[in-house]
Amino acid sequence: MDSVAETSGGRIAGMSRDGVGRFLGIPYAAAPVGELRLRSPRPHPGWRGIRAADRIGAAPPQLLSDSQTWLNEPIQRMDEDCLTLNVWAPENARRAPVMVWFHGGATRNGHGGAAACNGSRLAREHDIVVVTANYRLGPLGGLAHPDLTDPETGLNANWGMQDKIAALRWVRDNIEAFGGDPARVTMAGQSSGAANAVLMAQNPACRCLFRGVIAQSPPLFRPPMFVGLEEAAEYTEAVAAALGTDAGGLRALDGMDIVKREAALLRDGGFAGRFPRPRTAPTLDGQLVLAWPHDGQPADVPLLTGFTRDEAKFWYDLALPDGTSLSPLAPPADEAALGAAIARLLPLHYAFEDALSPEMVDEAYREAMPGTDATVRWLAIYGDLVFRAPILRLAQRHAGCGQPAFLYDLAWPLAKTGGTPHAACVPFVFGMHGHPHLSGKIGAGAEADALSTAMMAAWAAFVSDGTPSAHLHDWRPLDPEAAEATVMTFGEQRRVSRFGALEGGARLGLWKEIAA
Repeated sequence: MDSVAETSGGRIAGMSRDGVGRFLGIPYAAAPVGELRLRSPRPHPGWRGIRAADRIGAAPPQLLSDSQTWLNEPIQRMDEDCLTLNVWAPENARRAPVMVWFHGGATRNGHGGAAACNGSRLAREHDIVVVTANYRLGPLGGLAHPDLTDPETGLNANWGMQDKIAALRWVRDNIEAFGGDPARVTMAGQSSGAANAVLMAQNPACRCLFRGVIAQSPPLFRPPMFVGLEEAAEYTEAVAAALGTDAGGLRALDGMDIVKREAALLRDGGFAGRFPRPRTAPTLDGQLVLAWPHDGQPADVPLLTGFTRDEAKFWYDLALPDGTSLSPLAPPADEAALGAAIARLLPLHYAFEDALSPEMVDEAYREAMPGTDATVRWLAIYGDLVFRAPILRLAQRHAGCGQPAFLYDLAWPLAKTGGTPHAACVPFVFGMHGHPHLSGKIGAGAEADALSTAMMAAWAAFVSDGTPSAHLHDWRPLDPEAAEATVMTFGEQRRVSRFGALEGGARLGLWKEIAA
């Protein structure tokens, strides 16, 4: 049965199924091609008649490989004309709360139509409107340079983040047509989508677009992992020169070609020696991104944030059910290699004047994790330094500003490799853990169903009322004055939940500048 909604672009027809209206592939901005390539998103010109909204839109151009295929199934369609979103709305909804989801993928992979973030169950079972959005990725979403300055907005960086803001504005202006309440929008995301949400929340100009933030495993980097405009411009000039043009000339090149050729440059020894990682967003441009996550002013809204127990396994110990490894990196195999790996990691992620020495880190983790080998300790060090300690600090800073911050730790052991890697949270939050692309990796059955049911209900309660305690009554917000952090732990030893002390919390004190 068709469901018709009136939007700013025109009338659209979705499908109603199992009590949920599904409106898929809705354009929220004009196609970012030609003169609009590497420019701020423009309003969609609209259409005449009724536009079918029964098909997921094309994914942004990208090269999907390795661990990124764990969560994302093979992409059927990619196109630069990708600025679309999907709406799942309970039938007969009236001013229902809204969750707008921004997928992860290092701002280089993923899309809002992936099975893992299908919003049907959340909408049907919890009476919230769910929106998932595509946004520009990789070089098309993040190359930055003064010569790319948009004449209308004055912006010259963070195109993918600008797309997210355009999607939020579209939701503000149109979601009432789907039964949603524009005054009750929660901005949510995982990994890079979550990091972008944190950065947008720190910009006062975005504050009118949401009333709560959900940030699942956000990478809260500083330089050199994130860069300023000068460093981003240097990278853009190098990419453009290798492609036979200058920064402004990139707009005349095919977008998919830019994506493929930039990826090839990053595999080239000479280029990679100069730029070991892409400098493609977020960029501290002083206009959209005003400060890094640890430095900016937290938004005066409730926050739900957390991490997985074994974040690092996503890069170092991830496999398919048949044993095929998806991990792009190899962990240190012995003590000597561990020391060298710590020495390389610290300058990237502990960007403070009184940085700890590799020897201090090694010794502290030997004491905290007696009897463990180099690989096990490395996974803990990486996960703690890159994710868990910074996220704990984010929650503590937020709580210290007088706003409720709810912290979680997902500890569900994967069916194949064990542990709980980065991105494992997403299928449970959306109730999609049983999807064929995911169930064999995650594990199915009554315990997984119960865990997903609990997380879905808690997240939906936060979207509805700014607190997950309406479902899990013992989940209290973080106390910034408490000596020990307390969190809601999900899936530990396959139990649904427990509220209490953070596992491994004592060793996070080592990263005092981050976790303090």
